[in-house]
Amino acid sequence: MFYEVIFYEVIFCETIFYEVIFYEVIFYEIIFCEIIFYEVIFYEIIFYEIIFYEVIFFEIIFCGVIFCEIIFYDIIFYEVIFYEIIFYEVMFYEVMFYEVMFYEVIFYEIIFYEVMFYEVMFYEVMFYEVIFYEIIFYEVIFYEIIFYEVIFYEVIFYDIIFYEIMFCEIIFYEIIFFEVIFFEVIFYEIMFYEIIFYEVIFYEVIFYEIIFNEVIFYEVIFYEVIFCETIFYEVIFYEVIFYEIIFCEIIFYEIIFCEIIFYEIIFFKVIFFEVMFYEIMFYEVIFCEVIFYEVIFYEVIFCEIIVYDVIFCEIIFYEVIFYEVILYKIIFCEIIFYEVIFYEVIFYKIIFYEVIF
Repeated sequence: MFYEVIFYEVIFCETIFYEVIFYEVIFYEIIFCEIIFYEVIFYEIIFYEIIFYEVIFFEIIFCGVIFCEIIFYDIIFYEVIFYEIIFYEVMFYEVMFYEVMFYEVIFYEIIFYEVMFYEVMFYEVMFYEVIFYEIIFYEVIFYEIIFYEVIFYEVIFYDIIFYEIMFCEIIFYEIIFFEVIFFEVIFYEIMFYEIIFYEVIFYEVIFYEIIFNEVIFYEVIFYEVIFCETIFYEVIFYEVIFYEIIFCEIIFYEIIFCEIIFYEIIFFKVIFFEVMFYEIMFYEVIFCEVIFYEVIFYEVIFCEIIVYDVIFCEIIFYEVIFYEVILYKIIFCEIIFYEVIFYEVIFYKIIFYEVIF
């Protein structure tokens, strides 16, 4: 549930969110399934008022990042700007997501299957990259994908802030999203292979009908911000998925990885299907017999999910903890996620106390 779920040193490098909706927030029918940005082009990839300045998505490029067959079906990113978002090397170079970067973060075959970004804000919820209403990502960079002083300064998330959540020294310095492609997305020494966010909702930025195998985030809101019955067994997120979520169709959508750090966390071949997390590890972390070798998500199902040494100790994602896994100083300070705070980054009693990502 993440009901008192901590994410002590938890990561979330590459979670999918199959039909990530974000009902009010939405990622309604944003796909990124074969991520097109179907009715949103992003020629100068906009995202309807969204720019993605030099982002193409010609094979949806993002200048070398492809988002090869990235869709964003009815993805809007309505007022989501991605201010100087470029996705240079799909970086989101000055992809900022309003001065947010993603230096060399790519998103190769990132999907966001039926995820929207309705007001792509995640109506009063944010998610840095796309603003998500008042979300700033003040000086969030994702420089060496740092989130160098990446704050998500007044990044809200319905008075969700990420106030001094920084992801300021989040860092993703050394994290890096260096060659984070999101296809063989590395995150130089970190990955996120093909995270999807397939049918994930985020109701009031809930992840309302967000599943995560029938994980569910069906009422898995992240209201009680759950990952309720989020299994990651067959690490499916059946409806949501991480089904064949590899993090090939990895997203890094909402996953932040604040001072997560993913310092030496790699997510090397973190696929989430034969996902590794080299050093971190999600070795054979498939989330079906997902391991997180060294990390681990051994029988990390996310239902009696352990993540042996990673830990998601009592992390089930049902009374999931993420004991030492941490999300150290990610705050999402005053971040809510609809009553979900992330005060000390909560997710409604979810803490992420000294939570990093």
